Amino acid sequence: MHKIIIKRLWSPFFIFGVFLGITFFSRDLILQFGAEAISQTQKVLSYVIQIGIWLSAAHFLNRLFVVFFWDGFVQRTLGTPVPRLLRDLLTLVIYLIAVTGIIGLVFQKDVTAFWAASGALGIVLGLALQNMILDIFTGLAVNIDRPFKIGDWIKVHGSDPVVGKIIEVNWRTTRLESEINNEIILPNRVLGTAVVTNYYAPTQASRHETMFCIDFSLPTERVRRILLAGVKAAMGKRKELLEDPSPSVIVNMINPTGIEYKVRYFMTPWSSMAPGMARNIVTSSILEHLKLAGIEPAYPKQDIFYAENPQEIIDARSLDERSKMLSKLVLFEQLEEHEIKDLAADMNLRDFSSKEKLIAQGDAGESMFILSEGLLEVFINTNGADQEIRVGQISPGEFFGEMSLLTGEPRTATIVAATDVVAHEITKDNMTKILTQRPEIAEVISKVVAHRRVLNSQALADASPEERIEEAESLARQIMGKMKTFFKGVFEKKAAAGKPA
Repeated sequence: MHKIIIKRLWSPFFIFGVFLGITFFSRDLILQFGAEAISQTQKVLSYVIQIGIWLSAAHFLNRLFVVFFWDGFVQRTLGTPVPRLLRDLLTLVIYLIAVTGIIGLVFQKDVTAFWAASGALGIVLGLALQNMILDIFTGLAVNIDRPFKIGDWIKVHGSDPVVGKIIEVNWRTTRLESEINNEIILPNRVLGTAVVTNYYAPTQASRHETMFCIDFSLPTERVRRILLAGVKAAMGKRKELLEDPSPSVIVNMINPTGIEYKVRYFMTPWSSMAPGMARNIVTSSILEHLKLAGIEPAYPKQDIFYAENPQEIIDARSLDERSKMLSKLVLFEQLEEHEIKDLAADMNLRDFSSKEKLIAQGDAGESMFILSEGLLEVFINTNGADQEIRVGQISPGEFFGEMSLLTGEPRTATIVAATDVVAHEITKDNMTKILTQRPEIAEVISKVVAHRRVLNSQALADASPEERIEEAESLARQIMGKMKTFFKGVFEKKAAAGKPA
């Protein structure tokens, strides 16, 4: 550090020292010339030496300010590079003082007359260069008021909005770096008259929005639940999307196409992700949740129907839709159509509010859940302390708690509603009814559950296919044994019915 400072200061200090040294030795050199030359040479050389002293002193003093004040104290205090305009302004003041000293002390001229003449010249130049002067004074105002600093991302509103990161504020212009690494040069007077949005003030977290238009026929609470689940699911995948402040969904307006919903979320733009990429991630996640719910964004249309309009909206309370949902689950894919319908009719529809706990780790349980709408978060407690760690999310169409339903094992995780959710619960009584009619389906279900657990096992991530198959078969036998114990009496009745009389 000290070497860098010495390297930056030695050149102006050396020049200043040379001129000071000449003042001590110049008289002896001048005496070697002739009488006439001595007078003129001494006079010219005296002017040169004195001017050199003033200018070199100004140069050295300016460099001291740059090293110790601007690059030292001020930059450490502000935490950002000092705008070039302030540096140049102090440099101008120092050299104006030096020029004033040269005129008054070296040439013995009236400084008042000099400044008067400079004022008259300044008026002429001011009229000719008024735009440039406006840029300069706007730049000064920006540096004094500090609406933004070097490194901030801003948006300059206007007919053609400009977005970029502040990289320099100088006498006439402010330089920005755009998202695509282009340099944008703005005259300072533009910043003095335009509306400017600073994305990094008062904090770097800023709110962003995206719009969705949904058909009038859907209840607003259901749509808001699905949209909120979609944006929260995106936050669980990308840390750049902030969970605090939390996202929100509001009804913005009604238009001829449908109801317009505004999805709001927070992020730190351009820290590691541009707002456009964040909007893409949030929108994609929301569209996926809308698709799973059987909802399409509204679009302008004019239809003529000669028959009843077919129902295209998925209703979680409809028996047909519940049957379709069950038939898509790998756990029940071997059930026959009438078994699927019976189970769909028997299972319970459950509504949970945001932050409500569906199940708790360690609790006894005899049921499983299928998520229809909303978003769930999975927490586990690994060390017995009160602190739980969030390990994942559950999206619509996914199920959980199947081990408690089939074997009666305690819950292995805590499931909390991240939004308002709609879920279906399948109980031990519902499962007993199926197994009583067809006990052999238990073996198929045990293999499906075993295969699912092997796929999700971190310990078997690097195992060979043969090792995974062997582990799945072993786990299926264990699950089957626990099912026989848990559903006591069901399998014994089947075995008794198969014996000859």
